[in-house]
Amino acid sequence: MSASYRPDVDGLRAVAVLAVLAFHAFPSLAPGGFTGVDVFFVISGYLISGIILDDIERQRFSVAYFYWRRIRRIFPALILVLAACLAIGWVVLLPDEYMQLGRQVAAGAGFIANLALWMQTGYFDWAVEMKPLLHLWSLGVEEQYYLAWPLLLYAFRRHALALIVVLGAGSFLLNLYLTARAPSAAFYLPFTRFWELLIGSFLAVSINKNSSNGKAIAGSALVALGFALISGERAFPGAWALLPVLGTALLISAGPQAWLNRTVLSHPAAVAVGLISYPLYLWHWPLLSFARIVEQGEISVLSRILLLATSFVLAWATYQFLEKPIRFGVKLRRIAVPGLATAMVVAGIAGAAALRGVIEPRSAALPMVSEISRASEDWQYRGDKVVAGDTPKAVLFFGDSHMQHYWPRIEKVLSERSAPVRTVVFKSAGGCAPVPGVERKSHESCARFVEEGMRLALKPEVETVVIAASWVGFASRPDLYKAGDPERRLLKPLDPGAEWVLEGFEDALRRIKAAGKRVVLVLSSPRGLAFDPKSLIDRDAIVVRVHAAHAPVPRDAISALAAPIDEKLKRIAAEVGAEVVDPTEWLCTAKDCPTADEAGRPLYKDDTHLRASFARERFGAIDRFIYLK
Repeated sequence: MSASYRPDVDGLRAVAVLAVLAFHAFPSLAPGGFTGVDVFFVISGYLISGIILDDIERQRFSVAYFYWRRIRRIFPALILVLAACLAIGWVVLLPDEYMQLGRQVAAGAGFIANLALWMQTGYFDWAVEMKPLLHLWSLGVEEQYYLAWPLLLYAFRRHALALIVVLGAGSFLLNLYLTARAPSAAFYLPFTRFWELLIGSFLAVSINKNSSNGKAIAGSALVALGFALISGERAFPGAWALLPVLGTALLISAGPQAWLNRTVLSHPAAVAVGLISYPLYLWHWPLLSFARIVEQGEISVLSRILLLATSFVLAWATYQFLEKPIRFGVKLRRIAVPGLATAMVVAGIAGAAALRGVIEPRSAALPMVSEISRASEDWQYRGDKVVAGDTPKAVLFFGDSHMQHYWPRIEKVLSERSAPVRTVVFKSAGGCAPVPGVERKSHESCARFVEEGMRLALKPEVETVVIAASWVGFASRPDLYKAGDPERRLLKPLDPGAEWVLEGFEDALRRIKAAGKRVVLVLSSPRGLAFDPKSLIDRDAIVVRVHAAHAPVPRDAISALAAPIDEKLKRIAAEVGAEVVDPTEWLCTAKDCPTADEAGRPLYKDDTHLRASFARERFGAIDRFIYLK
């Protein structure tokens, strides 16, 4: 084992960071580029464990000194990027978006970004382009690893190899288990990722000094296969992560004198990129993310190229004028760590202040902007529940998030109780239409949720079953497949050959009806970009403005959008003897569907979901199923 410098490892860092950049800027060209992070994990485990083992061997190991070096290595660029994001966000974000940025800054400063992202995962989680600090999840995993690893490695220094094998095997098995059952947990939790760093630690303990061209070629092939074959469609990390991880391990173990390592990875250009890979990784994603926020969608190819070029310039400047003086300069040696620690605490406090609305962005002063942000956050569903009524006989409300947006009205009826009410059972899952036998690639548990809901509907105490969903969204969703299909072949419920989807739904309703239940189908509520509160916002570089007032949408257009699926649902309802509730009868006039109230306040949370305050006061279509007759 040796802590000596290896230029080929810096070259490998360059490969990793360039893959990540390519994926973030041009995902179709590099679908597996995100596995560059896994390459980083192995490199980090190898280098840091090598340093620790070298210090132990020389009898100079100190936990305090280890963290002193980590702070000087990690903090400078991170603090700068956190501060820059708060500043840019203050200029271009809306109040609710700035609060979310504050959450990301606070989590990043505390090195728990991965845990925060995992806890936020859900149907209403913000899109990735709305998270300028999304990429800090990997930094969280690394630093959580290094909270305990130096102490463990020191304590078990005589049995380091056995320790690494046991911990690594446990972490890998947990990764396999959770990837199949809870993909988000497997991706973000540290314990399912530690095996990747432990592979690097294994190399630091056991690597020999013999060069091997065969290992280098095999390793580069595995890494390249990972970049080419792995994509967001794969269950990841799981077993697929072995490609970049084992490939990186082989490249490192091949030694610096292997031909590929010596001539390609050690090339001065590769080494130069590797040296700035950390600030480059930190800078590139916020630039792309903020640009997409400003453009309210994807940005041009030229813009992406220019932003990547800018990230290289910023990374080089950060390395030259911030990292090097702090890491290697003698003048700043004494004050660097206390100053950096203080600055990181300040960054975390600033993030928390933004999260709580103590610090507001510039746009908060604009007319209607605060109301638009409030509308986007106006959502009061907090999870499934059973609320006891004046009788044990129950009504089951079952569906996806389009059942959830009726919850405020249900809650209002239950709290006011102007007449005796039934017991209310509420079961829902965002993004999961209540249709049997159908799974979603992004959810992986919809089929189980639907089975549970259908069983619940057959319980003797349930008298009425009210089913609502985003039927228009379900019919056009691009990530549906038949539950149990190992190839997860995509399907469209309204396309020829997919008739079984709605036939299965009809059969399920028929069983519920045959059990003596009252069955109610709630059709899709009005939808479209015109309903989205943020459709009024224009952003032009550093200018945010509200460009117009909300205009109503012609009812004919709403009906035409929903007609293909609604007509089929009406037929199913007629066949099984179910009742139909059409939200447009309650939310629209004979001519059009309003998008704002008389004061100009938006009625929707986004382009499809009613805001809680509107649903609570105006949507009385489901009251009669709660009240006892």
